[in-house]
This record gives sequence, structure tokens and C-alpha cells, in this order.
Amino acid sequence: MPFDLPAMARRARNVRRKTITIRDIIPPQMLARDLARTAYAPIVAVWEDATPRIMDAYALSLAQMTTDSPADVQREIEAAEGEASRLYLLLDARLRDWTLRVERWFRGKWRGAILSATGVDLGTLIGPEGVRASLETHLAWNADLVRDVSAQTRQRISAAVFDGLRARTPAREVAAKIREATGLARDRSTRIASDQLTKLTSSLADERRREAGIDLWKWRHSGKRHPREDHRARDGNLYADRPGGGGETVDGQRVLDPPEDRPARLPYCGCRSQSVIRFD
Repeated sequence: MPFDLPAMARRARNVRRKTITIRDIIPPQMLARDLARTAYAPIVAVWEDATPRIMDAYALSLAQMTTDSPADVQREIEAAEGEASRLYLLLDARLRDWTLRVERWFRGKWRGAILSATGVDLGTLIGPEGVRASLETHLAWNADLVRDVSAQTRQRISAAVFDGLRARTPAREVAAKIREATGLARDRSTRIASDQLTKLTSSLADERRREAGIDLWKWRHSGKRHPREDHRARDGNLYADRPGGGGETVDGQRVLDPPEDRPARLPYCGCRSQSVIRFD
């Protein structure tokens, strides 16, 4: 339910300043590792476990090159795909648990940051209901990504196997390509998990800010080693969400209209928005 945090803060502390900058909330990578471990790693493990069976069928097919032997390889790949599909319900439940855990973590940090900055305790005013749409959106997004990791791994393995049969490639070389495919899936899963944590917490920050009637925020750069230069240049810039908010000056700093590529919007962007309360 929307509420007027600036007015509540003024009543709580008789604020005389023009703005209060809320403490930056940085998501811990532990949460990303938990996502990778509980939701993505099991899918990669399915394909890793299937590799010996696929390679046994490949070696036999390569030795015999009968009409039916390539079908044996196909059956092993389809069996692994079926095992992955049976996991999806379990993984969807784990994704939901993780999403709700991130929401609880962020809500606690947001409540503490607001209390420290303004003296206002939001404990009875905020709950998961206020960000339900964002949670469901990110849950569905993560579920699609889990399935995509499996689909890409299957595609790479199938290409390695059937290209190998056509070229009579030795089994050890095909096995190396399959290991490369599962390694790529594991690495991609780690990157996805980190990116999804950033995107979810960024979305929660936006929702909590709107809910509290806060329309100003600062760009906080991720500090990554290979940043987008335009994102790094925005670090500390002040932006307004309200229409026509750009162009004014607050505390001697010019307020800008937000760019389309807001923090965390682009792939693997780790930037954040830091809320700023203004008192008109």
C-alpha cells in the first residue's frame, strides 16, 4: 500500500535538511551462489551424469555404424532431456523459495536503512504483497532461464555427437566437446545467477521507492573490472522518476531524467539505484 515516507520522516524527526540519502543496499553474492547451487547446478548435473551413457552409445555406433546405432545415441540424449524435464517442478519450487528469501532479505535491509536514516519503522507498512508482481515476473524469468540452460546444453551435445558420427571423429574428441558443453553450462549458470540476483534486488528497490513516495535516486556503479563506460560515468548522478523531474537542482546537484538502460537492466549490469528522500 503506498504511503508518504517524506511526510512521516518529517513528523518523526522534524527534518530540516532538503534531502536524506538512504544507505546503499548491496546484495551479497552468497544469495547468487545459493541460486546457482539449488536451481541451476542440478540441470547441469543431469547432462554431466548422462555423458558416460551417451559416449558408450557413441563408441558403439562409431564401431558398428549400423542403421540403428545412431538412434541409440539419440535415445540416450532424449533420456537425459526427459530427466531434466522431470526436475523442473522441483526446481520451480526451489526458485520460488529463493525469490521469497531474497525479498525477505531486501525488505529487512530496506526497513533498517529507512529506520536509520529517518527514524521511521516500516515494519507494519511493507510486506511481500507490495512487490508481488515483480516477484512473479522474476520467478517466471528464472524458470525460463533454467530450461534454456538445459536446451542449450542438449543442443551442443547433440551437435558434437552427430557431427562426430558423420566425420568418424574419435570418441575421446567428442567426449572432450561434451565436457566443454557442460562446462559452458556451469559457467553460464553462475553468471545468470549473479545477474538475476542483481536484477531482482534492483526491481525491489524500484518498487519500494515508489511505494514510499520517493522519486529521487542516485546511480551507483557496480565497480566491475570491465564496466560499461557510460555506466561508470553515471556514478553519483541524481535522477528523478517523476515526469518533468529532470532539469531542477537539488542540494546543488542537477537532477537528470533517467536513461532507458537503468541500473541492472542490461545483461550482467551490476549497477544499483540508491534512494534519496527529498523534502519540498
